[in-house]
Amino acid sequence: MEALSGLVVLVHALAGILFIVGLVGRWIVLGLAERADTLASMRVLTTASAPFERLVIVVSSVVLVLGIAAAIAVGRPFLGPLQGGHVDWLVVSLVLFVSNLPLVPLVFLPRGRVFEAALQEAIARDQLTPALMAAWRDPVVRFAHGYELTTVSIVLILMLTKPF
Repeated sequence: MEALSGLVVLVHALAGILFIVGLVGRWIVLGLAERADTLASMRVLTTASAPFERLVIVVSSVVLVLGIAAAIAVGRPFLGPLQGGHVDWLVVSLVLFVSNLPLVPLVFLPRGRVFEAALQEAIARDQLTPALMAAWRDPVVRFAHGYELTTVSIVLILMLTKPF
């Protein structure tokens, strides 16, 4: 049983690494796309970001499920005080990770539709448009991506250091 719990923890850690790779890869490629000076290069870079986006979407759920499974496998009360435990790095990590979930329906999906409409308009005109550039610089999306990367980085640090 100990070997199985160790395997679950290992797979969770590997999935977490993949998740961070997806976040950072997406961040880099989309940053380059935003600064592109032609519509063609912007479209190529936006397309290049798609595998990173899929990785983030798929692996985030896997990380959450495996994280809970790993906590259960090693006998940790992942809900802290609600399970008779205390607030520790695991509970804080779970809260931080779950705090990203509302970003999908509240920011990423609706703002993504606005971006897609602006991109389609730019494609129809065959030029970079003010609406497309405004969609790239949407401060709410920038904040959401920054928040997501920051919270996941903090979770990684908490997992590695287990400070409390």
